[in-house]
Amino acid sequence: MENMIDTIFSNPIYLAIAGILAILLVFAIIKKVIKLVFTIGFLLVIYVVYLNYTGQKVPKTVDEFKESVSEEFEKVKDVASESLEDAKESTKKIVEEKVEKKVNEVFGD
Repeated sequence: MENMIDTIFSNPIYLAIAGILAILLVFAIIKKVIKLVFTIGFLLVIYVVYLNYTGQKVPKTVDEFKESVSEEFEKVKDVASESLEDAKESTKKIVEEKVEKKVNEVFGD
């Protein structure tokens, strides 16, 4: 590892290549961070538009925003768990009906 570092720093061409690679790496990282910031900003705007459209109160502070997001998450979680329970019950009912039908076919009742 030390030999490679010595080689890079002793030869100006290798040093230029390493510098260009470092600049490209920093540029790629900054580009990804900017893309992440824009994505989060876009999602926040969409969330505020959603709150406005549904007539809910738009949060003014970060604490209100956190509370609002956690409340919405709880609502989504409750709806998802209810849907999951409904799906389980309907699946159970369908399976029981199919098993009963097959048992009746096998035993000829």
